[in-house]
Amino acid sequence: MVAIDRSEQALAKARTTDAEAGAAPIRYAAVDLSGDLPDLGRFDAIVGRRVLMYLPDAGETLEHLAAMAGPNAILAFQEHARIGLPAGLGNLPSHRRLYDWNWSTVAAEGGDVGLALRLAELMRQLGLSVEQTRAAVILLQLDEPSFLPTLTQAMLPRMVERGIATVRQVDPDTLEQRLDEEHRAVGGMIVWDLAFLVAARARSGSR
Repeated sequence: MVAIDRSEQALAKARTTDAEAGAAPIRYAAVDLSGDLPDLGRFDAIVGRRVLMYLPDAGETLEHLAAMAGPNAILAFQEHARIGLPAGLGNLPSHRRLYDWNWSTVAAEGGDVGLALRLAELMRQLGLSVEQTRAAVILLQLDEPSFLPTLTQAMLPRMVERGIATVRQVDPDTLEQRLDEEHRAVGGMIVWDLAFLVAARARSGSR
């Protein structure tokens, strides 16, 4: 089993995670998927999450990864897409503004904010057989702590750097209270985001 990431920091953190009893040994490698890929071997499964959408040419990377897939291997990727959320039982201007700031920042950084909706098509173009497509909903539930203030704290420097929003506009000191008040005003759950999974299989005897 091989785990790759372009960040040495992320790999170092992964190495500290205790493996479950009986789990296959993991080899970690620093790899930038936007460039030429090293010879990592042939695989029965190739899995990624929130990676293709940040690459300059996801189709080219998928083609390189498919070349590493053995016959009947599974290639499965989960990506997010900007699709006009959030949604709930009422008007959510503060949540919607934050959602737009986040996605506009990703787009300004070169992220492909619609890739997830084209992923199955890209896989079929490479001769892969798409076996499963599904979406997982990210929900904000009333009376449970929201992850949005923490997300915003991490995203804020990037928003400011890209000119998407100012610190004053985001007002992080009052953000948690404002989001909570808005959520309580509409009640129910808020659909914040969707994660799209596409799983495809390499053709038998291909490559």
